Amino acid sequence: MSDSKTTSRAASALKTIKVHARDEDFRIIQLQGNLFVCAQANGSCCCGWGEKGRAPINHALYEAEWERRKIRNKLHLTFTGCLGPCAVGNNALLQLFGQSIWLKDLNDDSLIPAIFDYIEAMLHAERVLTPHPALAEHVFLRYLPASGDNGELVLASAQQDDDGGLERLDPVCLMDVDPATARWSSEYNGRTYYFCAPSCKKSFERDPAAYATA
Repeated sequence: MSDSKTTSRAASALKTIKVHARDEDFRIIQLQGNLFVCAQANGSCCCGWGEKGRAPINHALYEAEWERRKIRNKLHLTFTGCLGPCAVGNNALLQLFGQSIWLKDLNDDSLIPAIFDYIEAMLHAERVLTPHPALAEHVFLRYLPASGDNGELVLASAQQDDDGGLERLDPVCLMDVDPATARWSSEYNGRTYYFCAPSCKKSFERDPAAYATA
Protein backbone atom coordinates (compact mmCIF):
# COMPACT_ATOMS: atom_id res chain seq x y z
CA MET A 1 0.00 0.00 0.00
CA SER A 2 1.41 3.42 -0.95
CA ASP A 3 2.10 6.13 1.63
CA SER A 4 -0.70 8.30 0.19
CA LYS A 5 -3.25 5.50 0.46
CA THR A 6 -2.10 4.69 3.99
CA THR A 7 -2.48 8.33 5.02
CA SER A 8 -5.90 8.56 3.38
CA ARG A 9 -7.09 5.41 5.15
CA ALA A 10 -5.90 6.69 8.55
CA ALA A 11 -7.48 10.09 8.02
CA SER A 12 -10.85 8.76 6.89
CA ALA A 13 -11.10 6.58 10.00
CA LEU A 14 -10.89 9.52 12.40
CA LYS A 15 -13.97 10.26 14.45
CA THR A 16 -14.68 12.46 17.43
CA ILE A 17 -17.31 12.61 20.14
CA LYS A 18 -18.38 15.45 22.39
CA VAL A 19 -17.70 14.84 26.07
CA HIS A 20 -19.13 17.24 28.63
CA ALA A 21 -16.82 17.95 31.59
CA ARG A 22 -16.31 20.91 33.94
CA ASP A 23 -19.28 22.68 32.33
CA GLU A 24 -17.64 22.58 28.89
CA ASP A 25 -17.90 20.44 25.76
CA PHE A 26 -14.64 18.85 24.63
CA ARG A 27 -13.91 17.11 21.34
CA ILE A 28 -12.33 13.74 22.02
CA ILE A 29 -10.81 11.56 19.31
CA GLN A 30 -12.08 7.99 19.38
CA LEU A 31 -9.25 5.45 19.34
CA GLN A 32 -8.98 1.76 18.61
CA GLY A 33 -7.02 1.09 21.78
CA ASN A 34 -4.36 1.80 24.39
CA LEU A 35 -1.00 0.26 25.29
CA PHE A 36 -0.26 0.37 29.03
CA VAL A 37 3.38 -0.25 29.94
CA CYS A 38 4.18 -1.11 33.57
CA ALA A 39 7.21 0.76 34.92
CA GLN A 40 8.71 1.06 38.37
CA ALA A 41 9.39 4.75 37.73
CA ASN A 42 5.64 5.36 37.49
CA GLY A 43 4.65 3.69 40.74
CA SER A 44 5.48 0.92 43.19
CA CYS A 45 5.87 -2.28 41.18
CA CYS A 46 8.44 -4.87 40.12
CA CYS A 47 8.62 -3.93 36.44
CA GLY A 48 11.93 -2.25 35.69
CA TRP A 49 13.60 -3.22 38.98
CA GLY A 50 17.06 -4.53 38.15
CA GLU A 51 17.52 -5.86 41.68
CA LYS A 52 14.46 -8.08 41.13
CA GLY A 53 15.78 -9.51 37.87
CA ARG A 54 13.84 -7.19 35.56
CA ALA A 55 15.33 -5.14 32.74
CA PRO A 56 14.99 -1.35 32.96
CA ILE A 57 11.97 -0.04 31.09
CA ASN A 58 13.12 1.68 27.91
CA HIS A 59 10.61 4.55 27.92
CA ALA A 60 12.43 6.27 25.04
CA LEU A 61 12.19 3.27 22.72
CA TYR A 62 8.48 2.76 23.41
CA GLU A 63 7.87 6.44 22.68
CA ALA A 64 10.08 6.43 19.59
CA GLU A 65 8.30 3.42 18.06
CA TRP A 66 4.89 4.91 18.84
CA GLU A 67 5.81 8.25 17.27
CA ARG A 68 7.71 6.78 14.31
CA ARG A 69 4.72 4.74 13.19
CA LYS A 70 2.39 7.76 13.47
CA ILE A 71 -0.41 5.81 15.15
CA ARG A 72 -1.20 8.42 17.79
CA ASN A 73 -4.66 8.90 16.24
CA LYS A 74 -5.40 5.18 16.64
CA LEU A 75 -3.62 4.02 19.79
CA HIS A 76 -2.65 5.81 23.02
CA LEU A 77 0.56 4.96 24.90
CA THR A 78 0.52 5.10 28.72
CA PHE A 79 3.30 4.38 31.21
CA THR A 80 1.75 3.20 34.44
CA GLY A 81 2.47 1.74 37.86
CA CYS A 82 1.71 -1.84 38.86
CA LEU A 83 -0.47 -3.78 36.44
CA GLY A 84 -0.64 -6.84 38.66
CA PRO A 85 1.04 -10.17 37.89
CA CYS A 86 4.50 -9.20 39.16
CA ALA A 87 5.91 -12.74 38.95
CA VAL A 88 5.90 -12.58 35.14
CA GLY A 89 7.00 -8.92 34.73
CA ASN A 90 7.99 -6.84 32.91
CA ASN A 91 4.34 -6.53 31.88
CA ALA A 92 2.25 -4.56 29.43
CA LEU A 93 -1.47 -4.51 28.69
CA LEU A 94 -2.74 -3.89 25.18
CA GLN A 95 -6.42 -3.04 24.88
CA LEU A 96 -7.44 -3.10 21.24
CA PHE A 97 -10.80 -3.49 19.51
CA GLY A 98 -12.40 -4.25 22.86
CA GLN A 99 -9.96 -7.07 23.70
CA SER A 100 -7.37 -7.17 26.51
CA ILE A 101 -4.06 -8.70 25.43
CA TRP A 102 -1.53 -9.20 28.23
CA LEU A 103 2.22 -9.25 27.57
CA LYS A 104 4.74 -10.74 30.02
CA ASP A 105 8.49 -11.08 30.49
CA LEU A 106 9.31 -8.07 28.29
CA ASN A 107 12.93 -8.03 29.38
CA ASP A 108 14.55 -7.54 25.98
CA ASP A 109 14.36 -4.25 24.05
CA SER A 110 14.01 -6.17 20.78
CA LEU A 111 10.46 -7.04 21.90
CA ILE A 112 9.36 -3.40 21.81
CA PRO A 113 9.42 -3.03 18.00
CA ALA A 114 7.82 -6.49 17.80
CA ILE A 115 4.92 -5.28 19.97
CA PHE A 116 4.35 -2.33 17.66
CA ASP A 117 4.64 -4.58 14.58
CA TYR A 118 1.84 -6.69 16.09
CA ILE A 119 -0.24 -3.59 16.85
CA GLU A 120 0.20 -2.22 13.33
CA ALA A 121 -0.79 -5.55 11.79
CA MET A 122 -4.03 -5.53 13.81
CA LEU A 123 -4.76 -1.88 13.04
CA HIS A 124 -4.37 -2.68 9.34
CA ALA A 125 -6.58 -5.77 9.59
CA GLU A 126 -9.06 -3.92 11.85
CA ARG A 127 -9.37 -6.96 14.13
CA VAL A 128 -7.45 -8.89 16.78
CA LEU A 129 -4.92 -11.35 15.34
CA THR A 130 -2.94 -14.31 16.66
CA PRO A 131 0.45 -13.10 17.93
CA HIS A 132 3.32 -13.66 15.52
CA PRO A 133 6.15 -15.99 16.60
CA ALA A 134 8.35 -13.24 18.07
CA LEU A 135 5.67 -12.47 20.65
CA ALA A 136 3.72 -15.72 20.99
CA GLU A 137 5.41 -16.88 24.20
CA HIS A 138 4.96 -13.42 25.76
CA VAL A 139 1.16 -13.24 25.38
CA PHE A 140 -1.24 -14.52 28.02
CA LEU A 141 -4.89 -14.12 29.03
CA ARG A 142 -5.44 -12.76 32.50
CA TYR A 143 -9.07 -11.63 32.63
CA LEU A 144 -11.97 -14.00 33.12
CA PRO A 145 -14.51 -13.88 30.29
CA ALA A 146 -17.84 -12.19 30.88
CA SER A 147 -20.60 -14.53 32.06
CA GLY A 148 -24.29 -14.11 31.40
CA ASP A 149 -24.05 -10.95 29.30
CA ASN A 150 -22.50 -9.71 26.10
CA GLY A 151 -19.79 -7.75 27.92
CA GLU A 152 -20.81 -4.42 26.41
CA LEU A 153 -20.44 -1.26 28.47
CA VAL A 154 -23.76 0.53 28.98
CA LEU A 155 -23.24 4.27 29.22
CA ALA A 156 -25.35 6.32 31.60
CA SER A 157 -25.91 8.84 28.82
CA ALA A 158 -25.40 8.42 25.11
CA GLN A 159 -22.18 9.79 23.69
CA GLN A 160 -22.66 12.45 21.06
CA ASP A 161 -21.11 12.00 17.65
CA ASP A 162 -19.30 15.17 16.67
CA ASP A 163 -18.93 15.31 12.90
CA GLY A 164 -17.31 18.74 13.00
CA GLY A 165 -14.94 17.97 15.83
CA LEU A 166 -11.96 17.16 13.60
CA GLU A 167 -11.69 20.82 12.60
CA ARG A 168 -10.83 21.66 16.22
CA LEU A 169 -8.23 18.97 16.84
CA ASP A 170 -4.52 19.59 16.99
CA PRO A 171 -3.54 16.97 14.37
CA VAL A 172 -0.34 16.01 16.23
CA CYS A 173 -1.37 15.59 19.88
CA LEU A 174 -5.15 15.36 19.18
CA MET A 175 -6.06 17.94 21.81
CA ASP A 176 -9.16 20.12 21.34
CA VAL A 177 -8.03 23.59 20.18
CA ASP A 178 -10.34 26.56 19.71
CA PRO A 179 -9.47 28.16 16.34
CA ALA A 180 -10.65 31.53 17.66
CA THR A 181 -7.97 31.61 20.35
CA ALA A 182 -5.25 29.31 18.95
CA ARG A 183 -1.81 30.96 18.87
CA TRP A 184 -0.23 28.55 16.39
CA SER A 185 -1.52 27.48 12.98
CA SER A 186 -0.31 26.18 9.64
CA GLU A 187 -1.74 25.97 6.13
CA TYR A 188 -1.73 22.69 4.19
CA ASN A 189 -3.70 21.67 1.08
CA GLY A 190 -6.03 24.63 1.40
CA ARG A 191 -6.91 24.03 5.05
CA THR A 192 -5.79 25.72 8.25
CA TYR A 193 -4.63 23.47 11.09
CA TYR A 194 -4.45 24.74 14.66
CA PHE A 195 -2.03 23.67 17.39
CA CYS A 196 -1.85 23.74 21.17
CA ALA A 197 1.91 24.40 21.25
CA PRO A 198 4.79 25.34 18.91
CA SER A 199 6.28 21.83 19.23
CA CYS A 200 3.14 20.35 17.61
CA LYS A 201 3.30 22.93 14.81
CA LYS A 202 6.94 22.01 14.13
CA SER A 203 6.14 18.27 14.06
CA PHE A 204 3.28 18.87 11.64
CA GLU A 205 5.32 21.03 9.28
CA ARG A 206 8.09 18.40 9.11
CA ASP A 207 5.61 15.85 7.68
CA PRO A 208 2.14 17.35 7.16
CA ALA A 209 0.81 14.47 5.05
CA ALA A 210 1.25 12.09 7.98
CA TYR A 211 -0.91 14.20 10.28
CA ALA A 212 -3.43 15.85 7.96
CA THR A 213 -7.02 14.69 8.44
CA ALA A 214 -9.71 14.36 5.81
